[in-house]
Amino acid sequence: MMTVWRLRTGADKRIRSGHPWVFSNELSVSPKGHVPGAPVELQDAKGQFVARGYGNPHSLIAFRALTFNSQDAQPTGFDFLHQKVLGAWRVRKAAGFRGSFRLCFGESDYIPGLVLDYYLVDQNGKKAQVFVAQLVTAGMDTALQNAEEFFKGLVEKAKAQGFSDFTWEQTAVVIRNDVGIRKLEGMTVNEPKTIKDLEGFNLEHIEILLNAAGDDGVIKMSCDLKEGQKTGFFLDQTHNIYLAVNLFKSWAKQQNVKSVRVLDLCCYVGHWATQITRALKAQGLEVEVHLVDVSKTALAFAKENAEREGAKVVVHQMDVLEGLQNLPSQHYDIVIADPPAFIKAKKDIPTGKAAYIKMNTHAFRLGKKNGFVASCSCSGLLEEEEFRDAIRKASLRNYSEVRSVLRGGHAADHPTLMQFPEGFYLKMYVHYVM
Repeated sequence: MMTVWRLRTGADKRIRSGHPWVFSNELSVSPKGHVPGAPVELQDAKGQFVARGYGNPHSLIAFRALTFNSQDAQPTGFDFLHQKVLGAWRVRKAAGFRGSFRLCFGESDYIPGLVLDYYLVDQNGKKAQVFVAQLVTAGMDTALQNAEEFFKGLVEKAKAQGFSDFTWEQTAVVIRNDVGIRKLEGMTVNEPKTIKDLEGFNLEHIEILLNAAGDDGVIKMSCDLKEGQKTGFFLDQTHNIYLAVNLFKSWAKQQNVKSVRVLDLCCYVGHWATQITRALKAQGLEVEVHLVDVSKTALAFAKENAEREGAKVVVHQMDVLEGLQNLPSQHYDIVIADPPAFIKAKKDIPTGKAAYIKMNTHAFRLGKKNGFVASCSCSGLLEEEEFRDAIRKASLRNYSEVRSVLRGGHAADHPTLMQFPEGFYLKMYVHYVM
């Protein structure tokens, strides 16, 4: 029988508006003693049904909702979760995503605790699919204890319903529970685990296929899906890159130049630089790409990816906050400043904002007049107004006139919910320098 928790009087307003969280101090009794991740039915102070999901007495967020429908009797069961994932898949297909994309984005896809990326991979002309999952809450960790059975069932249903052409034999599954956020749930941080491999494929050096920015095709990106950062690739910038590349293409048509120099800061495996190269090379321009990252491994992937599209590549292995002063001022037509999150907790906001100002000050210094600087932040705790202020301060230290010409954000594979503002994190602005 499912455990029932009741809310304190008046504590049901937020969750009745569709917000998926309940904090421990909003419950009428302490959740102490509840098995972390076990199913819970949530009721209001009068005993009326509110939601079903799972609970964790070791987390400040004691309850996370999986459904607000009283007819959903087993919201942590595979059948229910399969339908949720397939519903998320339908959104991605409707938005035109081909190849690789984020298939499930936790609360924003009504599956709190599950981050799931889908990769279409290619090796020597042979294609397959790879699921890379992060289980970041005790509830999802518990629900997917038998992850192989869950994903096998998902693959069978996805093929039967036309979401995928691949069978279980053409599928790999990697669990990436190596993220520190699990500690907030009282869980351990584990080494990456491959629960289903692909014969003849090397997931540590594999080519994934993505929507190409600037045309209707797909683009190949080499990366490591077993040990690389996050789930092996940063899929969240795909839409922003698409927007920016179309802007850069329009600009390039108006320029009486034969070559473009691009600086990609915190490049990781070079997604920005590779997409820009592809689009500008298609317009007959020569592209010189300067890749900056602290990771030698990431830079090797980035160089491979950009060179595949025809770029001349220069590699700079350095910490962007310490080494950029050694690069020449006003040297690059396009500068991309897309760092990892500088802000991990509220206490980090002042120092994190200072880091964004410092990095973007360099970005604007390095950019040429009549060129572009793209500034990004994936720090959810940094309010957009504060990020704009950081860009303003950084730009005015270098130029008297800059214009914000493009604003980006979340793509359809990283959806957001109006009732869940915590899901908004990604910010991107492109400025034209005069």
